[in-house]
Amino acid sequence: MSLTSWNCRGLGNLQTVKALEKVVSNEDPIIVFFMETKSNREWMKMVKEKCNMKHGLIVPREGKSGGLALLWKEGTKVEVQTYSQTHIDALVDGGIGVGWWHLTEFYGKPNTAKRPESWAKLRSLKGTSMLPWLTIGDFNEITGALEKEGGSDRPRQQMKNFIDTIDFCGFRDLGFNGPKFMWIYHRADGMQIRERLDRALATPEWMNLFPEAKLFHLSSSASDHSPLALRMVQKRRKKKTRKTFRFKSMWLKDQRCEEVVKKLEGKE
Repeated sequence: MSLTSWNCRGLGNLQTVKALEKVVSNEDPIIVFFMETKSNREWMKMVKEKCNMKHGLIVPREGKSGGLALLWKEGTKVEVQTYSQTHIDALVDGGIGVGWWHLTEFYGKPNTAKRPESWAKLRSLKGTSMLPWLTIGDFNEITGALEKEGGSDRPRQQMKNFIDTIDFCGFRDLGFNGPKFMWIYHRADGMQIRERLDRALATPEWMNLFPEAKLFHLSSSASDHSPLALRMVQKRRKKKTRKTFRFKSMWLKDQRCEEVVKKLEGKE
């Protein structure tokens, strides 16, 4: 079972749609989340069919930017709670042995001046459910200097605001497998700026449900962001061992009864 998240920077051309089809074909996710689709509802319906997804919620673009989409396969139970241009919040049924869990697909506001609005939204979602919680997407922020190469230094307070929100929500970073940086910007002077803006965060309760979950950084030339693939393996249930001591104790009890009966018969 897997989940794919991608800031595709526009799905308005067939080249990007084909790149998307390749990712979905390789990963075979039950849920996919797209940010910055820059597409209308009708075009996204076509994309949904290309991805072989039967259900979904499409948040159309505003003007020429924005747009989100959460799609899921037939047989997967997803109940969308709230949505906007920057998030889709839902409950997912993990099936027998897992049950329902909380999923927030997130897109941090690109404008740093409005970033506090993003953290306020994420904090507000904490109180909407007591279920194990996972959030994944492009947060448009880093947690430290090691998550950035090139360009000017990120203001310390700006990173701290993100870290404080992670701590407030009780999240832990799931880490990653693959290239370190998920976003690459090529400046006009030839310099590259590379940052880790896309990630998956989860509460300890969610990590206990999926202790073998691993996040993979994939590669694609169709966007300046790389796709995320979260491969999940649910917690294995321990096999119950048959208890035979009861039968043994009953056998001993019968033996003792027979011995008592023989003694009584011998006295007569």
